Amino acid sequence: MTPESAKPASEIPFAFDCEGSTLIGVIHQATGKSELGLLTIVAGGPQYRGGCGRQLVELARRISSEGVPVMRFDHRGLGDSAGAFRGFEHIQMDIRRAIEEFRDRAPSVKRIILWGGCDAASAALINAFTFPEVVGIIASNPWITTEETTTLARQKHYRSRLLQMSFWLKVLRMEYNILEYTAAALKRRGTNRPARSTTDVNNAAAAKPYLELMLDGLNHFRGTVLFVMSGRSLTSSQFDELLQSDNRWLDAVGNNRNQRIDIADADQTFSSRVGREALLDVASTWIGQLK
Repeated sequence: MTPESAKPASEIPFAFDCEGSTLIGVIHQATGKSELGLLTIVAGGPQYRGGCGRQLVELARRISSEGVPVMRFDHRGLGDSAGAFRGFEHIQMDIRRAIEEFRDRAPSVKRIILWGGCDAASAALINAFTFPEVVGIIASNPWITTEETTTLARQKHYRSRLLQMSFWLKVLRMEYNILEYTAAALKRRGTNRPARSTTDVNNAAAAKPYLELMLDGLNHFRGTVLFVMSGRSLTSSQFDELLQSDNRWLDAVGNNRNQRIDIADADQTFSSRVGREALLDVASTWIGQLK
């Protein structure tokens, strides 16, 4: 979790158990007794406390100041929590224990929204329907990368570059080595693999099961989902390619219970101040509608 030199008194850190491993959580208390709470799931992979962790702190402070308690936690193998990292496809028990702990420590909370970005969003989509307390998901740029979506998104990117004057100016100034780029593209085409591994890095088909789990989870979930997508994210582009290539996904995401908001100038992690503030504003408004 992210330490703060001047942590507000309403932020309470604690430890709890998950199948023998000690997990670390923080509850951001809200004034009043809200029946709605927000539980944030941290994304996998290397993290540092000034990046995505800091964003979750800002989110929690914003939402709790608006009357909705928030719990942040690190699941097994990430951040300050013990245990082995199991992959985002396998953290159902971590989320279950976090929900139980949240409700024990904030007894007024009856309904819970799950928050996740990247593969944490994927984990939320896989598992939310198994928790009766969960009524909503905020999923920012869900991780859906496969060999096919990576290739399609890359092709779309380069096609769009061909229409940009800046690209041709760089070509004329010889800032691009066309032969080198062409050779690299052909090499990628012949040896293309998913840009990021799932649980087993040697299993080229590992992406397919988690996409099916996500789709099944989304179809079984009876709550509402807010998809927040970035205009400058390859993952977001891959998500769109998936919707265009698979009608099952198009129908599931397009369900009238769900909503999508695009933030044009944001990157995958909303790393700029403008992108981050836009994300927080969107989340605040949407959560307010579920109060």
